[in-house]
Amino acid sequence: MLKIYCNDGVHISASWIYPGHPSSPASAEYSSDTFPVFAATLNDSSTSGVIIANPLNLTPGSHESFSTIRRWIRQCERHSCCKDSHNWQHPTRLIDVGGKDSKNVRLYTTNPESPVKYAALSYCWGGDQKSKTVSLRLDERCKGFPLAELPKTIQDAIVTARRLKIPFLWADAICIVQDDPADKVRELAIMDQIYSGALITIAAARATTANDGFLQQRNLRECYGTVCRVRYRERAEGEKLSAFLAEKPLHMTYEDPIDSRGWIFQERFRAFRTLRFGITQTIWECPYGSKVDGGDHYAEIPSFSTPEYSESKFTGTPTDQHYPYALGDPNHVLKLEEALGTWQYMVQEYSERTLTESTDRLPAFAALAKAFGTYLRRGPEEYLAGLWAFDICMQLRWRRPSYVPKSPWCNKRYGPTWSWASLRGAVSYSHPRLLMGTDTLEVDLNECQIGWKAPDFKYGEVLFGKLKVKGFLRQLRWTNGIVIGWHHGEQRDVLLPLEAQWDCHEERDPEVWCLEINTMTTEHYMGSVGILLAKTVDNVYKRVGYFEFDHKEFEPEPIQEGLRRLGLPRNSNWFYNGGFQDIYIE
Repeated sequence: MLKIYCNDGVHISASWIYPGHPSSPASAEYSSDTFPVFAATLNDSSTSGVIIANPLNLTPGSHESFSTIRRWIRQCERHSCCKDSHNWQHPTRLIDVGGKDSKNVRLYTTNPESPVKYAALSYCWGGDQKSKTVSLRLDERCKGFPLAELPKTIQDAIVTARRLKIPFLWADAICIVQDDPADKVRELAIMDQIYSGALITIAAARATTANDGFLQQRNLRECYGTVCRVRYRERAEGEKLSAFLAEKPLHMTYEDPIDSRGWIFQERFRAFRTLRFGITQTIWECPYGSKVDGGDHYAEIPSFSTPEYSESKFTGTPTDQHYPYALGDPNHVLKLEEALGTWQYMVQEYSERTLTESTDRLPAFAALAKAFGTYLRRGPEEYLAGLWAFDICMQLRWRRPSYVPKSPWCNKRYGPTWSWASLRGAVSYSHPRLLMGTDTLEVDLNECQIGWKAPDFKYGEVLFGKLKVKGFLRQLRWTNGIVIGWHHGEQRDVLLPLEAQWDCHEERDPEVWCLEINTMTTEHYMGSVGILLAKTVDNVYKRVGYFEFDHKEFEPEPIQEGLRRLGLPRNSNWFYNGGFQDIYIE
């Protein structure tokens, strides 16, 4: 006999009970937890008092499913925190979804004086869209065109809007003129408001491409893995009950195809309300909370969404519009550091997502950058290619994380090398913000030069950027992995306690310069952090990596011997002997 335990209402543990030998009637019980099993039962089942998770909904497009969604919306409308009082700027165009059974739709040009209710679509393109709006199609589409002309994901979004009685839909491929650079820049500049101002955002989370759709029936094995229905009794003589046992977890996850895409990141966190159609669940999210149409309500959320680093402070909620703390007020330094810590976590999470075009690295993050600037009451002129000028020394300290493969990471930089946005792939910030030490680098912000592709959209693509800095600079040479130190222009074979992390594997150069950004000194530690540079021309450098330098501990005996040979005092800061120099970094 199998004895099943369900102590938390979701997870199953089991043990086999073997009847005893006639000469020894006691039963033997053997527990096993070598495999996870997840339980679910129907709401109206007698088992629902014990097992709280419901079966997953395999028909997200059914009448019953949309009845549930409409109930969620009605409940949300009664939440005091979900009443959005802001006058968001509308997109230039929307899709007029038409009547319930209409076979045609049309593009509608909005009027700022007459705001309308609309849904916004968040989805994966999955390559170029043949049905996208271009200049030659614009007039025709404003008159009307067949619904069947659109890819399945956008068709499903229109069906969803119709069934929820939302008259308009925004989908970027259709509502933005894709071959008109001015139109694209104008709409990108208000992307934060497009999603925040939508009545709901429809997230086609399960669709890998625009042709996949999201209202079709869910795959049983994809949802559950192996699943079976078991009958059991709570007591030996009790009522016969039943439950579903599944191989796969039944809780909320953010591991759908949409969650790996770069553009989707800002769309999710700028949305005020989201209706998410995932591989296993349909999820409703609003400022008040969340609902699911099956499974367990427990959520696995992104790592930065913690009480200490809550993105909700400057995402789609009404509270993100006014930062309540003065930047210069020492009583609120901790609050500012928490906000900036959140920024760093969001950069890290975003950098791990994929983009079809490398030049979209900044544009696809622009809505969040703009919201963060609004939150801190900072203008776009203080946003330097992904870094905030008022926190520049800390923000220059990004690095490649240790788990990034050592194979070639980039064949080309996009924009200034000192920006994390110049690279493909993941970046990270290695130090907690409250353990920052003392900045030794000075950045002359008045002499900084930024070349935006669209000068009116300073959160967007940057073609070039030059920083003028003044700091401690020392030259190094790498020979067979050994760091060779220089002193007063003379090469000395000195092993230095320096750990380097290269931005691009192919950019490693035998001759580099170390620019100190920050130093920290405690009773037991004295270290420096900074960036590795390669000289391009004269006094101009490019960034090639990040370093950490331990002035006390690494290989004590060789290092101390090297210091003696260089004539430096014990435990001195090696960088100070290079002098304070003015340089440019491109």
